[in-house]
Amino acid sequence: MKLNELAAKLGLELRGDGGAEIFAPAPIEAAGPGMIIFVAGEKYAAALQSSVSAAITTVELAARAKCPTLISANPYADFARALEIFFPPYRPAPGIDRTADIASDAKIGENASIGAYAVIGTGVRIGRDAVIHPHVTIYPNVSIGDRFTAHSHASIREGSNIGNHVTVLNGAVIGADGFGFVEQAGGLVKIPQVGSVTLEDDVEIGAHSTVDRAMMGATILRRGVKLDNQVHIGHGCEIGEFSRFAAQVGIAGSVKIGKWCQFGGQSGCADHAKIGDRVMVAAKAGIHNDLDDDVVVGGIPAVHIRQWRRYSAVITRLPEVIRRMRALERQVGVEGE
Repeated sequence: MKLNELAAKLGLELRGDGGAEIFAPAPIEAAGPGMIIFVAGEKYAAALQSSVSAAITTVELAARAKCPTLISANPYADFARALEIFFPPYRPAPGIDRTADIASDAKIGENASIGAYAVIGTGVRIGRDAVIHPHVTIYPNVSIGDRFTAHSHASIREGSNIGNHVTVLNGAVIGADGFGFVEQAGGLVKIPQVGSVTLEDDVEIGAHSTVDRAMMGATILRRGVKLDNQVHIGHGCEIGEFSRFAAQVGIAGSVKIGKWCQFGGQSGCADHAKIGDRVMVAAKAGIHNDLDDDVVVGGIPAVHIRQWRRYSAVITRLPEVIRRMRALERQVGVEGE
């Protein structure tokens, strides 16, 4: 499309030739004629002098650009919107496949698309514009809002409550039993998990991730929470708004996590911990205690990030430090252990 058309769709100010033809957005390293890029900071400002046809950038950087620009307060976010314009997400046509098994009392909103071999149980309520891909299973008495998307082989267990514009990717399980057993007479007795799961609006659950139902009460993911693939949220947790979890994060039961937190890949948290708002957790960190607001932690056990970096720097030098210490012990006649 013409650059001025794209500017109108995005609601951004255009500077330069609006007649430039844009074929697609592109990353800086692969961009050329007919491509639009985004430049959010000084590090990549040189790209604005290249052969690209246009850029989404800030007002400050646009002043030095040779190419036409779209002025944005958040170039990365507006570039994401441009990507969606050129590459709209796949959505099957509305309709219900003949092989889908839908309970007679289930209520499905308008404009739904339900794929082959999907199963929707009794008492289920689903809002408008749902997309339920093949082989999705929704157990009885689940409540789901508008614009719900479930990809193939996702499972939504009984009694779960899901808000609007929620996406569940392939193979994820919402509402699996929490991990609860008690020792008795030399064996293990399963503790009934009679609670539920609540996913508020705009939550996204990654592929093969699991959100366990509470033993009693509810496991709650607040508005805007995002889980990457293979993330585990234990029973009875409460995750604050807009918190994000990279792949293979594991959160044990009854953990309370605040708003806008970020957990790096393969990090974990012990049960019953309380994590404040805007906490950042480095990859592979292990949290064993409560954390205040606005802290950044890393390591096992997790400590302040500056302390962890000092530990990491020392670890690589330990063999040499030990050799030197043993040499000093020999000099003073002390036998090391």
